[in-house]
Amino acid sequence: MPSSRAVLVLGMHRSGTSALARGLQMLGVYLGNDFISPKPDNPTGYWEDRNIFEINERLLAVFGLKWEEVALIDAARWDEPGVEALRTEAVAYLKSQFVSHPLWGFKDPRTIRLLPFWRSVLRSLEVDECYLLVIRNPRSVANSLIRRHGMDAVTAHLLWLIYVVPNLSMIANRPFIVTDYDLVMADPRPELERIAQGLKIPLTDAGKSGIEQFASDFLDPNLRHSFFNVSDFELDLDLPPLTREAYLWLRSLATDRTATDSPRFWAAWENSRIAVERLVGRAS
Repeated sequence: MPSSRAVLVLGMHRSGTSALARGLQMLGVYLGNDFISPKPDNPTGYWEDRNIFEINERLLAVFGLKWEEVALIDAARWDEPGVEALRTEAVAYLKSQFVSHPLWGFKDPRTIRLLPFWRSVLRSLEVDECYLLVIRNPRSVANSLIRRHGMDAVTAHLLWLIYVVPNLSMIANRPFIVTDYDLVMADPRPELERIAQGLKIPLTDAGKSGIEQFASDFLDPNLRHSFFNVSDFELDLDLPPLTREAYLWLRSLATDRTATDSPRFWAAWENSRIAVERLVGRAS
């Protein structure tokens, strides 16, 4: 059995991944010590390792993409020389900075879009990986992208789909748990306890104290500028039915109404993946 466990935080931009990464850190997950600096749109910090962020940016550049572009990555491109060079670099970096820790992880919204790359890196390191998928109502995500980046609504909704849907099946046979940012904001203590239990993170006295500190001192409801209920979906004419369906399935996992190993879920998800491929083009 590997002596090193990795927890990767997955999720679309503006979905609360930063807050949940901080929550994992307070549960005892080592996230590194060289973080991207906070910015006005995320004043409490991103909790993203600077080097992992830069590797992801350079990897997107190999494909001729920026994070905000709507395109899928062709499967054949993961074996290109530029990708292989970054894979070697990523393995060496994680080995030198993270793998010596028994429980570690990292967060960058680009990771879910680049999951084939990171899964191959983790296999090379022979670590025991698990995943925390952070979701948020797609209307809230789109509203944030529109306000902060000047993105149009159609692009914002399509971007949510290409981040969240295509690669999720890669973790179907790995331990993972889904959490909804709005549920965390509403009642953070039980949600962090649920995450710890789902990812088999021992809840030590320090972890319990961390949960309390996270809930009482770190989370600031005033920083959440958008909040929509599921019932609000019908009010957004730019929101594709496919987005609504995918989010409702993930919400079902986040509320434990559906198990992560449910054949019914994965069958529906495969249908969604095929539909997303038909909906958007691929990066050439």
